[in-house]
Amino acid sequence: MHQSEAGMEKRRRKGKLADDRNDRASSNRRTLRRLYEDLFSADERAALADAVASSDLEQEVALLRVLIRRGVAEGVDLETLSRSLGRLVQMLRVQRVIQGQAAKSLDEALGRVLEEIGNEMGI
Repeated sequence: MHQSEAGMEKRRRKGKLADDRNDRASSNRRTLRRLYEDLFSADERAALADAVASSDLEQEVALLRVLIRRGVAEGVDLETLSRSLGRLVQMLRVQRVIQGQAAKSLDEALGRVLEEIGNEMGI
């Protein structure tokens, strides 16, 4: 077999393995959904379906903010409040990544750095 043909065959097999893994993962997710489906009410299943269709965390962030405010009003301990705020920060970071803002901010920062370096070098 010619070297390029061998390379093509290797890539084809790699692609097939990746497809097989994706198929198994998808099947596992469907099985888990069926496994826990009876634990949810019809309203909860509908809400979960909406959440899956949504591509952001806005409602979850809003919910966590409400729960944090309630915790403060009820006088929860500082450790619980601190963990809750940490989770909020994590969710906001993930939200930025989902929305592509993290990459945009990084691109902008790199652009500024390169521009500064160019200015210093007189380019």
